[in-house]
Amino acid sequence: MTNLVNKIVFKRAINFFIFAVTITIIAAIATYIINPDLKETIRGLGNRTPDQIRESVGLDKVWSYIVNNGFEVPLQMFILALIPIQFLYVINVILTVSLPGILFGIVLRADLNTGLGIIISAVPHYIFEVLAFCLFAAILFELNKAIRIKVKSIFKKEKLGISLNKKILETIKIYVVLTLPIIIVAAFLETYIADIIFDLFR
Repeated sequence: MTNLVNKIVFKRAINFFIFAVTITIIAAIATYIINPDLKETIRGLGNRTPDQIRESVGLDKVWSYIVNNGFEVPLQMFILALIPIQFLYVINVILTVSLPGILFGIVLRADLNTGLGIIISAVPHYIFEVLAFCLFAAILFELNKAIRIKVKSIFKKEKLGISLNKKILETIKIYVVLTLPIIIVAAFLETYIADIIFDLFR
């Protein structure tokens, strides 16, 4: 990994990951304290999940997760990174980690033992999925920074020799070699391993 991701990018990815986990914990605690209407909240969370994922099983479900988390979400993050405003691409990460936090707060309020089982079963795929997004966000930080510098240089006489094409190629390389494979692993963990772990708590 170190050959693909330098220490600065990797450290930034870890910082993003810590931030993401913090958001999940805050969302869980807030939901637990607020104690929203159980049925309405679950229905609302269900509506946020793509129909293809909700209705799929087995390998079809794995593919649906890969399409959503491996292609659609990273594409949205990439497009946001092209806008010369810092950290817009992190919005997708925040939304991704907030939903599990809300769900964790609800299930803990409904039944402590079941809630703990759901949380523990979700940990493996949560770590892989969020880490993949955070790695991608870390390299998008570099791309977005280069775009902002290019925009600023338009209004200055001094032209900076920053290659956007090189930054875009680096972003695509990280996505293909690291982000997408980790998302694929997360999809299998969420489809198969999560249920096995959860069954241990029944």
